[in-house]
Amino acid sequence: MIARNMFHPSRLSLLETRNAENQKSPGLMDEYDSWDIASYQIESRDGFSLQVYDVEPIEPTLDFVVMAHGYSYSHHGVVKYANIMRNMGYHVVMFDERFHGKSGGNFCSMGGLEQYDLYDVISDVYTRYGNDIFLGTYGESMGAATALLEQRNDSRVRFVGADCPFSDLESITTYLVKKKSHLPKWPFINLADLFFYKATKQHIQDISPLEAVKDTKVPIFYAHGVNDTFILPYHSQILYDATPTLKKLYFGENGARHVEAQRKNPKEYLSSLTEFLIEVKRSYNTDNEVK
Repeated sequence: MIARNMFHPSRLSLLETRNAENQKSPGLMDEYDSWDIASYQIESRDGFSLQVYDVEPIEPTLDFVVMAHGYSYSHHGVVKYANIMRNMGYHVVMFDERFHGKSGGNFCSMGGLEQYDLYDVISDVYTRYGNDIFLGTYGESMGAATALLEQRNDSRVRFVGADCPFSDLESITTYLVKKKSHLPKWPFINLADLFFYKATKQHIQDISPLEAVKDTKVPIFYAHGVNDTFILPYHSQILYDATPTLKKLYFGENGARHVEAQRKNPKEYLSSLTEFLIEVKRSYNTDNEVK
């Protein structure tokens, strides 16, 4: 049951995620509806379709960001960040992750295989817009973990935004199982791993954003709600501490729970993210001048 909930979650439909975002952030989906969005499918390396949503920028730009949503949700979950990035001049591309929204796939792997789907979406963006673009990635929850995992093997990514990521799947699974079912790590996590691997060909302990950032060369922005009880804030703290590059960590106050740091603190979140992106651009411009 533990493993099945991970690789075969009860997913919300596009209508359900839209309604949820409408309730949480009144007016946000009206903004989304005003955008010129090209919706299309690409084929993943595993042979199923990935539904992509390419948002026309306010002004033509070479600055791009590809966004990944969280577990059991859809691309609607990252619209709040897309709105910010679009207003900052970025060309936004969102997608439904495998087994979610309008995308295909028979299971979810909590970032283990989603990282390759993200890579393939990025490749498609480069094919459509050329190699001169400046591209970053942004995700929340599972999507944040996916972005952190993906950057490890993708030199094309210039920055990562990670909102409420988990540091490693084994620790978050152990915590949630103990919290919800009061079951010990041994033998239940080991049994869960057997079933998870059988379905996904991924081991729980191998899905570790923490390991992926230890030798990163990519600037990373971390954000977390201080009242998050689903993925505890310390996950972002230890990821931040392990990141050797340009980095920033924002903890959202005002009772911000899971993926609520921006929603509860829009001005402070925007200020922190803006400072980070200015530093990112400055660092790349400086590197180019040195070269």
